[in-house]
Amino acid sequence: MSSSTVPYAVKSARIRGFDGLRALAFLLVFISHKAPSPVRDRYGTAGVWIFFVLSGFLITRILADARGGIDAGESSFRSSLARFYARRTARIFPVYYVFLAVVTVAGLWNLVETGSAARQLSNWLYLSNIYIGLHGWETRLGHLWSLAVEEQFYLLFAPLALVCPLRRLHVVCLSIIGASLAAHAYLLFTGASDARFDTDSLVNFGLMAIGGLAGLWADRPLPRLLRGDGPLVVTLALILAMPVLFSSTAAWIHFARSTCVLNGLLLVQIYQLQNGRFTRLLDLYPIRQLGIISYAAYLFHPLINLSELANDLGYPVHSHRSWTMLADLAATIVLALASWRMLEQPVRKWLVALSEQRNCSVVNNG
Repeated sequence: MSSSTVPYAVKSARIRGFDGLRALAFLLVFISHKAPSPVRDRYGTAGVWIFFVLSGFLITRILADARGGIDAGESSFRSSLARFYARRTARIFPVYYVFLAVVTVAGLWNLVETGSAARQLSNWLYLSNIYIGLHGWETRLGHLWSLAVEEQFYLLFAPLALVCPLRRLHVVCLSIIGASLAAHAYLLFTGASDARFDTDSLVNFGLMAIGGLAGLWADRPLPRLLRGDGPLVVTLALILAMPVLFSSTAAWIHFARSTCVLNGLLLVQIYQLQNGRFTRLLDLYPIRQLGIISYAAYLFHPLINLSELANDLGYPVHSHRSWTMLADLAATIVLALASWRMLEQPVRKWLVALSEQRNCSVVNNG
C-alpha cells in the first residue's frame, strides 16, 4: 500500500518514544493509587487517558494497514478481522486471565477482596466498567475498568474500520467522537455519578478515536510552530499541568477529556521527531523497558503492598511512604518483567504462530 493510493501512509515498525510514554502513563497511575489525593487521582486518570489515546493511535494504524491489504486484494475482510482479534487475544488474554485466576484463588482464602459474584463475573467478561458505573468501585480491582473499555472498543471499531473504505476511515473516528460527546452531554444533564463518568464506554471511546485520527494523519507534516523538541516538551508540559489547572475533581471528570487533543498532538510530534533529543530520552533502555512491561505492571500494582504484607506477618513497617512506594514499584517491576519473559512473550508467540498456521491452512484448503 502506498501513500499515493490512499491518504494515509501507514507504517508498522516500532515507533521510538511510545514505550517511554507508556512508562510515564503507568507511573502516573501507580502514584495515584499508592498515594491517593484529589490532585494525584486526576494525574492517575490522565495516565489512563494517555493509554487510551495511544492505543487508538496504534490500533487504527494497524487496521488501516489491514484495510489497505483488503483493497489490494491481498486478504479478505474475514481473514483480516480474524487475524486482528487473534493477535489482540494473544497479547491481552493470557496474563489477564492468569491474574484473575490467581486473584480468585486468593479471594477464596480471604487474602484479596474480590467483591460479589456479579463483580467477579464482570471482570472475567470485560464488563467491569459497566458494573462500576452502576454499583461503584467496591474492590482494589477497580483498575480493570480501563481494560474492559479497550476490549469493547476493539469489538466495535475493528469491523467498522475494516469494512470502511480507507479514505473514509477518519469519518468513522469523527463519528465515534461525536457519539462520545453526545453520551457525555447525556450523562452530564442526567446527573450521572462520577464513577459513571469515569468508566462509561462510549464517553471513553472518544479518546481512542482522537488517537485514531492522530494515527491516520500522523504522516502529514505539522506546522513549523509545532515541530521540534521545544514544542514537543511544551505539549507534554501542558498535559502534565492540566490536572492542577482544573479547579475541582468534578470539573476534571466532566470536562477534562477535551484536553486529550493535546495527547493526540503529542503522539504526532513524537512520531515525526524520531531522532529528536526528547524522543531519544523517552527511548532510553530503562524507560523503554518499563513501557514494554507496563501492561502487566498495570494489572499487578494495586495488589502489591509490601508494608501491608509485613504488618500482616507481624513485622510492622514504619518507613516513610516514599520508601514503601519505591519498594512496591520495584516488586511490581520484577513481577511484570517475569510475566513478560515467562508468560506473555512465549504464549503470545505460540498463539500467533498457531493462528497463522490455521489461516494458511484455511487459505490452502479454500
